[in-house]
Amino acid sequence: MSKYLPSSVDGIEAQESLVSTENGGEDDDDNNTEAGPALEFKNSLTEATIPNDSTKSPYPRFGKITASFGEPDVPYENAIASHNLHNELHGYPHFILRERMLRGLWSKHAYIMTIIGQELAKPEDQRLQWLLWHDRDTVLMNPQLPLDIFVPPEPEFANIHFLVTNDRHGLNNGVFLCRVSQLSFKFFASALSIREYQPEIPLKYTEQSGMEEVIKRPWWSTSVAYVPQRWFNGFPPDKKGLAKGKPSASRPGSLLIHFASNRDGLRPERMAQWGEVAKNRTAEWDKPASETGYLKEIAEYWERLGKGESQESVNKDIGIRRWE
Repeated sequence: MSKYLPSSVDGIEAQESLVSTENGGEDDDDNNTEAGPALEFKNSLTEATIPNDSTKSPYPRFGKITASFGEPDVPYENAIASHNLHNELHGYPHFILRERMLRGLWSKHAYIMTIIGQELAKPEDQRLQWLLWHDRDTVLMNPQLPLDIFVPPEPEFANIHFLVTNDRHGLNNGVFLCRVSQLSFKFFASALSIREYQPEIPLKYTEQSGMEEVIKRPWWSTSVAYVPQRWFNGFPPDKKGLAKGKPSASRPGSLLIHFASNRDGLRPERMAQWGEVAKNRTAEWDKPASETGYLKEIAEYWERLGKGESQESVNKDIGIRRWE
């Protein structure tokens, strides 16, 4: 048994998704899945972990967005609550959509556009600069990691407005970062318009496929950077995945774990097990960025892209690395 895994996780297969169905609780099969009581996450802030904001803008630069509809569902409410300490430590506003805006899974795009629009209506120096979308089936594992470690260096990569990841089936939009910009607003408008203006395009995974289709267009593709999946959209690790450096498996010290699949019906149990690890703030998972592989990998990623290497090549190399 790996010291990094909850005691029973190896008895439950770590699932990869055909598609993330957890876009705001719109999958009726996931509703009312009780898996233990509501968790109380440790919120004690020590002097060593409180960021020094004396030289920073009074306005936050990063925010988060998610959605969860219907009656409160304990496993998913616990997962959303796991982000609270991270938000408190770094000053991130957290926008949570509680009512459907559009049919199906398209409320995700509509709500992101709503938040971006609100920010663009503010004076530029008061706006959020980046937003992290996360599906409600993500557990925040390492609250010490600031989101700004992921964003592209300026001005060399000022053209990048989206940081996204692939799983083995293509784009997985369960977690991604987008810049607060007119370009991002238009991007989601384009994705929403596909059903009406290009109905011949099959959208196998609904809004996820809509995003993927837009990214394929040459006038959008240059604004998107695909990064290693485990940076912020990794799946639950198991012993074999950790040993092999599986590209989709979160590493100890990773920002979060995304529970994207429920093919075996045990997603709530997996979320509860890993939620306990997050709640207890174990030293193996809860650590500063300097004690993880993030800073070296992220710097290398942007350096290699700056030298002209393809995103695919860099991700293939970095994605399989182990951190120990």
